[in-house]
Amino acid sequence: MKLLNSLFIAWALAAGIAWADSSLYAYAYTTETNVFLGQVFTLDVIVKTPQLPDSPDIGDLTDFNVTVLEEGKATSEPDTWAYRFDLRAKHAGDLTIPALRFGSVSSEPVSIQARKPEATDRMKLEQQLSSISVFVGEPVLLTTTWHSSYPFGAIKAVDFHFPVLNDKRFQILERYAPDKEEQAGSTGLPVHGTRVLASRKNYMAEEVQHQSLTFSKLLIPKKSGRIIIPPATLLCAAEREKDLNNRQRRSAFQYPAYFDNTFFDQNVTGDTWSRIYTESRPLILDVKPLPAEGRPDLFNGMVGDFSIHTTAEPVDVRVGDPITLAVTVTASDFMEGIFFPPLRYQPLLVNRFEIPSDRSLPERRARSKIYTQTIRPRSIDTAEIPPIQLAFFNPVSNAYCTVQSDPVPIRISPAQEIGIFGEGTRHSRLQAVEEGIRQNYENPDMLQSRPRPLLGWAHPIITLSILLLPPLLVGGISLVSLFGEKKHHIHRTAKAARAYKVFRKNAAHIYTHSMKSEIYGDLDQILRAYLGDRLHLTPGALSYRDAEARLIEAGADAQILDDFKRLFALCEAYRFTTRYDEKAQAKPIVHEAIRIIKSLDHALK
Repeated sequence: MKLLNSLFIAWALAAGIAWADSSLYAYAYTTETNVFLGQVFTLDVIVKTPQLPDSPDIGDLTDFNVTVLEEGKATSEPDTWAYRFDLRAKHAGDLTIPALRFGSVSSEPVSIQARKPEATDRMKLEQQLSSISVFVGEPVLLTTTWHSSYPFGAIKAVDFHFPVLNDKRFQILERYAPDKEEQAGSTGLPVHGTRVLASRKNYMAEEVQHQSLTFSKLLIPKKSGRIIIPPATLLCAAEREKDLNNRQRRSAFQYPAYFDNTFFDQNVTGDTWSRIYTESRPLILDVKPLPAEGRPDLFNGMVGDFSIHTTAEPVDVRVGDPITLAVTVTASDFMEGIFFPPLRYQPLLVNRFEIPSDRSLPERRARSKIYTQTIRPRSIDTAEIPPIQLAFFNPVSNAYCTVQSDPVPIRISPAQEIGIFGEGTRHSRLQAVEEGIRQNYENPDMLQSRPRPLLGWAHPIITLSILLLPPLLVGGISLVSLFGEKKHHIHRTAKAARAYKVFRKNAAHIYTHSMKSEIYGDLDQILRAYLGDRLHLTPGALSYRDAEARLIEAGADAQILDDFKRLFALCEAYRFTTRYDEKAQAKPIVHEAIRIIKSLDHALK
């Protein structure tokens, strides 16, 4: 049923609502109509109006906590806009999402039934900030810990929700931990539609065995003020105690691989599972503004305590030769907060060296970022690479600081002079070229004379060949084209004959996916590949309209076309909504797609 509902909303998105009385409409659809308290579900609204309408007043949704995900995003259809909201019921009972007004059109109300999960003290969710008072731009670590006296192997359908991850007042960064995947205690968790690695720990509390999972996010506030970080919520399904006792208890975590665990399994039907909900306490973060006085010109928003070091190689070069300059910036705390500005902003460097505008991504090492770039000396008057400066705000001293690296001594020799016939030597200023680095390494050998083999005894033969070449070439091309067209026709016919078998084979790889973006993303690719092979079209730029005329001409009936249209539209819908993912079972989706394609393929024979 969920699949048919999803197909219907995608069909409405791609083709409009055919039964609507007007060409303008607002259609609201939810991923769930029966939810638990604490469960986050999505409200999608597709609006068709000549112009982008104003956002609706979400204050009317008094029964729900609302997080805005998309506001008026243009879709693949003209004059059609997508709105998306995350909702969470505040209380149990029969609830209603009221009609939302988008300019001159309004959506229909949507009924929601909210149920209470079971209450338990065997799970707890905690969140902690590394500091409760920071400056704008100062990184703060948000650590989340899930405590449970249930064995983690007996828990399924985990749904973490973190409203702060959608808070535009913060920049959210991941902690750099390159070796975390190698650690034995690393465990995958579904968090806010994404997958993160958490650290597992076993401990005893009040003579009861407990387990915990901990992960962190780095928050960088963009605005000053008192910010309330809403609670993180956790909804999951735990095996009931009687069923848990009837089988062998797991003494250790059953799934050591990163994401190979039951947390992502949504199959919790039957009476052996109970829904459990818990949430953390809200947190308060005071964000102070940066002082305006004493702000250096080089300041780019970095807050913390940093040091800078440079190395260069080689140090004995000619004018215009490349020098590899490595700038290492080290943070006293969070390396992720390092954002070193380009070298072209260094006042002591820019007038002495040619500096390209592009640079590679920094290398991350421990608490440092290493920026590597090539520079070229302009004249022999340069005796050193001057100090590289770094400006930042130090929250400990409550003042702006400017640190600099030590200068690097270098030895510059004159560039090699190349004489030009009749003019002697010519001097010109070093310039960057767009043709690439090869242009900087040409040498005088390119000016040496080259023999011209066209003259001599072979000249008459070459002349005769030139006269006979055009007719021979035209005849050869005609023959190649004739055989090539025949071979291409045979190849296309063979691909069309095995298109359905290839579709089924490729679809089998989708069964392991658990997120809708993965399922429909791969399904979209193999669906387009099928149409390309079956109808001799280009897969990458295919739309339903491209294939519709060919399908009708081939004899496909209206019911098959309608089913295929909905499947194609659903795949297309997830091409621009992948940012906010949802969990799903791949098997029924793939089976439905195979059924549709099988019927379509049979009609085309």
